[in-house]
Amino acid sequence: MMDPYQELLTLLREEKEPLTPERKVREFQESIQRAANGDETTISGFLILRKPPNAPNDAAYYLLSPISPSELSSTPPGSLRAYVALRIDEKSLIAGGFLSGSYVEVRGIVDAYPWGNMRMIHVTSLRSISYADYWKRYREMALKPEEVEDLISGSIYASRDFQLGLIYGLYGSPQVLESPRAWGEGYEFSVLGYKGKENGVITLWRILKFLHSLLPAELRFKKERREKLVDEFLDLDFTFFNPNDTSLQYYVPHSPVKISKAAENAILQKKTVGLLSLPKRAHPLDDIIGRAETPFVFIPGEDERPYLERGETLRRYIQNLIVTVFLERERVSAISASEGIGEAFRRSFEEWLMEKRDEYGWKFDLLTIPGGVFDVGTRYELSLRLLGSIARLEGNARKSHIKTVRLMNDEILNDWMAVLSSLPQSEVQRLLRNYRGYIPSDKRVAKALEVFRDIESTTLGGDVSRVEFEEALVRAGFDRGAAVETVKRLISEGYLYEPIAGKLRLVR
Repeated sequence: MMDPYQELLTLLREEKEPLTPERKVREFQESIQRAANGDETTISGFLILRKPPNAPNDAAYYLLSPISPSELSSTPPGSLRAYVALRIDEKSLIAGGFLSGSYVEVRGIVDAYPWGNMRMIHVTSLRSISYADYWKRYREMALKPEEVEDLISGSIYASRDFQLGLIYGLYGSPQVLESPRAWGEGYEFSVLGYKGKENGVITLWRILKFLHSLLPAELRFKKERREKLVDEFLDLDFTFFNPNDTSLQYYVPHSPVKISKAAENAILQKKTVGLLSLPKRAHPLDDIIGRAETPFVFIPGEDERPYLERGETLRRYIQNLIVTVFLERERVSAISASEGIGEAFRRSFEEWLMEKRDEYGWKFDLLTIPGGVFDVGTRYELSLRLLGSIARLEGNARKSHIKTVRLMNDEILNDWMAVLSSLPQSEVQRLLRNYRGYIPSDKRVAKALEVFRDIESTTLGGDVSRVEFEEALVRAGFDRGAAVETVKRLISEGYLYEPIAGKLRLVR
C-alpha cells in the first residue's frame, strides 16, 4: 500500500505543476510574442520606473516585469526573464499614483522595440491594481484544503495542534465586524517553553524561519519597504518599493530570543502574522501571548521534538500555497459575531467558560485575569478569529468548526494548567492576589460577577442587558429574588454600572 504522503505527491505531480517565477515569465513571454504589431492588449505586471536600453526621446519609456521585485532579485543570473517596454505620452490615461514596483494593469497597442527582441506597448491607459490580484490570477494553481494540510504535515513534523495552528496562521484572520478593536488580518501563532526546556522551541523557530525564507519578500514584515536590484543583462539598477498593499504579511524573529519593537506592535495590533517560537518559560501574564489566537506551550513530556521532514516539497509548492491563501482570504473576508454561525459560537463559548470553571475552579480563574492568556473578553474575540481562519482553510464557515475551536482551546488550556501547576508557590499566590483584586469577597457575589464577565466577554461592545444577566444567574443556581438583589449589590459596591436604563457594564 502506498504511503499517504507519497500518494499526495503523486496527485500533485499529476494534477498541477508547482507555480514558479520561471513559469510566470514563460507564460508572459509567450503571450507577448504571440501578439502581432498593432494588436490591442491588456496585461498586468510590476512597473519599473527606469528607462529601458536604447529608449527614444519622443515619450516617457519605462519597463514592465511579469514577476514581483523579490522574484526578480532572487532569480539566478542567466535565468529566463521577460520585460516589455511601456511608451507613455500625453494621450495615455494614467489612474492613480505609482512607485517603482507597483502592480499595474496596462492597456495599449503592441509594437516592436528597437533593442533585442523586446516588445513595446503604446500605453492607452495605466492603472494601479492590488498585489493580491497578482496571485489570484493563478487560481488554477490553488491547493485543496486537504492538500494544504498534507503539505504542512508532510513537511513539518510536530504535534497535530501545532501543524493546524501554523496553517491557520498562514491564512490570517478575517476581521470581526462588530469588534471595537481596530485589529487587522493578523494572526499570532506562539509557542513558549515549559520549565526552561528550550531545545524543542528553538528547533521549531528554525523551522518557522525556513518557512518564512520561502515567502516572497513582499510578504515578509519589515520596516524598510525599499530594495535595490541590478540587472546585468539590461545593465540597469532598479529601486523597488514593496507593492504589497494588502494587510497580509508575516514575521518570524531574526533571533529566537528577541522580537523587534516594530514587529511586536504590528502583531499586537493584528497588522501582521506573527509566527513565534520563543525559548522562554511560559507565564500566563506574558504580554504578547495574551493576544495569540493559538498560544501554545511546548511540553517535552507530551510532545516529541519537531523537525523539518520534507523541506524541498514545501519549497516547490510554496507559491501554490500563497495563491490559495489569497483566494480564500477574499472568500472569507470578515466574520460576524451576531449573525449565523457567530451567534451559535457565542453560546458555545459561554458554555465552554462555565464548563471550565466547574472543571478547574479557581485555577481557571487565575488564567482569566484581565491581560492574562485566557482573559475572557480577549479570548472570545481571538477564538472567533480562529473560527474565521478555519473557515478560510475550508472555504466557508460551518457549525462543525465551532467544535474544532473548542477542542483546540481545550488542548491549549490543558497545557496552561500544567504551566500553572509548575509555577513557584509564591508566583501562584501573587496571581491569586491579583485575581482577588477583581472580585468581591462574598463567594456568591463573586460567582455572580464571574457570570457577568462571561456574558460581557461575548458582547464585544461591553453592554449586557439587565434581564439577560438576571436570567443567566437563575440558570447558574440563583433563585429569582436573589438574582435581582445580587445585581443591585454589584452596582452599589461599584463592580457594575448602568450607563442607560436596562444596560449594565463592567467597571474596569
